[in-house]
Amino acid sequence: MITDHERKVMKLIEAGKGDIVDCLQYLISFKTITPPLEKKVESQDYLNLQEYISGILGEIGFKTETWEVDPEKLGRFPGSGVKPDRDLQGMPVLAALREGSGGGKSLILNGHYDVVPPGILENWDHDPFGGEIDGDKIYGRGACDMKGGIAAMLQALKFIEQAGIELKGDITVQTVPEEETSCMGTLYCCQRGYTADAAIIPEPTDMQVLIAMRGSVYGKITVFGRAGHAEMTQPHWSEGGAVNAISKAAKVVTAMEDLTEQWRTQPDKQHKYLDPDIIIPTVIDGGEWTVTYPEEVVIEFGTCSIPGSEDKMQDVGDYLLRATAADPWMRENPPQIKFNEDWFYGAEVDENEPIVQVGMGALADLGIEPKLRGFGSLTDAIHLINYAKVPTISIGPSIKTAHMANEYVEIDELVTTTKGLALAIMRWCG
Repeated sequence: MITDHERKVMKLIEAGKGDIVDCLQYLISFKTITPPLEKKVESQDYLNLQEYISGILGEIGFKTETWEVDPEKLGRFPGSGVKPDRDLQGMPVLAALREGSGGGKSLILNGHYDVVPPGILENWDHDPFGGEIDGDKIYGRGACDMKGGIAAMLQALKFIEQAGIELKGDITVQTVPEEETSCMGTLYCCQRGYTADAAIIPEPTDMQVLIAMRGSVYGKITVFGRAGHAEMTQPHWSEGGAVNAISKAAKVVTAMEDLTEQWRTQPDKQHKYLDPDIIIPTVIDGGEWTVTYPEEVVIEFGTCSIPGSEDKMQDVGDYLLRATAADPWMRENPPQIKFNEDWFYGAEVDENEPIVQVGMGALADLGIEPKLRGFGSLTDAIHLINYAKVPTISIGPSIKTAHMANEYVEIDELVTTTKGLALAIMRWCG
């Protein structure tokens, strides 16, 4: 049930809808695109966005500081996803703290400000960095994933302050880069010692409470053939004839499909909120001359796994080698499998965690049927949950247009997210 103090904040949020919209539009205008792994940032947008956020937080009593992440100095461990060669200069992390009056529980509010590239601009009906309003929607890259969530959490804090409510628990706000690639921004916060009794990341969740996510491992498999003239009849390979590496690679792809199907019903791959594990070929490269049998094909692949099963790389490799060994050539010339070292663990929190119940209660009091959900990919919550041991949930608007052309957030959902976060903040911190 919403209290009188909470109702006052809800009314301020409703009356201040324009401020929330303006904040998101301005956030979208910063072109904070995550650069490719081999490149570094060349614009000031990342710095300027953090200065804007720092100004908002400074006005309501937060002490802010920013740093740049040096991946080479991050602690590495299985599942960390650390990419030591990544250049993160010009992509600062911001952390801001406001101490409570005492006696309440502490909370981290975390959001990533990096966005994926807009893609083909002709596919957009609106400027991807214009934050344009069309009807009841705000369009732009990051509108839902997740600058909308950042705007909601910043404005929720502002309206709590405007209502004159003094929170008992400490609040830390973190706005970080690099979630779309490596999650090293949040890992850096964790390794600097930032912790709390709970955390909320307002990622887009379709107004549900996200409590579980799969981890991911990527790698490549090299399939071998034997070169030969493609216009000549070849003797059997055992007699020195050519072998088509593309044809052999097709058997690897089939083996991956078979493994995914096996996992679909395998008991230890089932999860209440997550789909079973998958392995998907994503990039294939082979052959070099039209009239030559290809002698090598490289298949890049990804495998997503429920929490606790991400480190089964040896099992995956063994399966693929067993499956392809049914082919006599591949038995004598087995594919080479290499998994990336920078893989990610999955994460989950117990559905009975107090912060989960607070999130569910906030949604219920806003007239939304509270539901728990999982996410097939991962978010920065993996490090808050696994490394910092901070129970973490996500609540946010619809995810259906994330990473798409014409990404948008509905204004009503943006406002509802702000209300939900405000309720959760007040109820958690006291």
